[in-house]
Amino acid sequence: MKNRLNSISAFQIYQLLKYATLIVIGIILTKTAISKSEIGEYEAFSMIAGAVSFFWLNGLQKALLSQVDQKKYEKSGIFSSFVIVQFLSITAAAFLFFLQPFFSKILLNGSEIPAFGVLLLYIVFGVPANQVEYYYLIRKKNRRLVSYGILSSIIQMVMTALPAFLNMGITAVLMGLVVSAVLRYLWMWLLFIMNNELKLSGSFIKENLVLGGPLVLAALLSGSAQYIDGFIVTSYFDEETFAVFRYGARELPLALLLANALSNAMIPDFASKEMIDKNLATLKASVSRLMHFLFPLTAILLLISHPVFPIIFNPGFAESATIFNIYLLLVISRLILPQTLLNGMQLTKPILNAAILELVLNVSLSLLFVQFWGIAGVAYGTFIAFLFEKIYLLVIVKKSLNVPVSSYLALKPFIIYSVSTLTLFILAEWYFVIRL
Repeated sequence: MKNRLNSISAFQIYQLLKYATLIVIGIILTKTAISKSEIGEYEAFSMIAGAVSFFWLNGLQKALLSQVDQKKYEKSGIFSSFVIVQFLSITAAAFLFFLQPFFSKILLNGSEIPAFGVLLLYIVFGVPANQVEYYYLIRKKNRRLVSYGILSSIIQMVMTALPAFLNMGITAVLMGLVVSAVLRYLWMWLLFIMNNELKLSGSFIKENLVLGGPLVLAALLSGSAQYIDGFIVTSYFDEETFAVFRYGARELPLALLLANALSNAMIPDFASKEMIDKNLATLKASVSRLMHFLFPLTAILLLISHPVFPIIFNPGFAESATIFNIYLLLVISRLILPQTLLNGMQLTKPILNAAILELVLNVSLSLLFVQFWGIAGVAYGTFIAFLFEKIYLLVIVKKSLNVPVSSYLALKPFIIYSVSTLTLFILAEWYFVIRL
């Protein structure tokens, strides 16, 4: 295990632990006295916290990863990045505080933001706490990253599940979520203090913001799909329907987390052009390994989702299976990684352009399809928009870098897997509809 645990695998394991924790907490909530409406509040809480922070956090973290090879920032880079994130977290909380009526009236269909004070605390402390995993990734502390992932996941599960089992209500559950975030936040500070890294670099901050600006905009546009989907659903339907949608709109966790972790971990490699052929081969081989694992797993989940969902959660979430199946199709676009090359080489403008096109297409199709297929239509719009974005970036990489897609993606098995997955999806959904 020690020899096989590199930065990529360690980061992938951490992301899996993080996501699995959220899934387990979601299952636990459906098995307690917490109502479906309260679960909708929990999901709205998580969605709003992510909506006001995901884009700048994601963009600045990618910028940080492309800067780590610069020796002058070895001791000051991560702390300087943390300071930026902390400042923006406080700004996001203030932004939400003043725009609370807008979120409630327009985006939540008149409902109040759940546990508003708790939510503000979560944003201020929980968002900067996400820098801990990047600290371990950059310092190549692979075993410590996995250990941290296991421990933090256990703490978060206990702190949120215990109030639910004790029937203390959804606010107590959310408070437990905040406490676990504060503990991770304090650990970040402890790491800086123990390693004498409380050094602020003005030049790093300037470079990080300049480099991260386009990435932040790109993340806002392309990464906002899940939040746009959520807000479309909340503006058309009630909290219970929103809970049904959110429990299905999770795609294949392994595809999302493993592909993103692979992409992020390889960004520093593509920052150096000397070994591009070797790095392309590594990326292709890594994606191929994921492909042979993720597509068969997707096929199995497509076949069992409808009978299994009411058992894992409860019969009230049966409709979530269709949403889940549509999001499973995102495995096709997740395994196409042209953005890894562009991010590593700091060619951020094409990523921004692709994100703009993806956003426009996603919103347009989701608003159109919701009229015909309800909450499933929102998911269909997201699938088409995501796939379009990756195809656009494939073309850009070929034209700008003269790197064909075959250099970093095994095309023949990918096409066979993709067509088979789409066919199986149609058959699975058709069979379910016929049975109804």
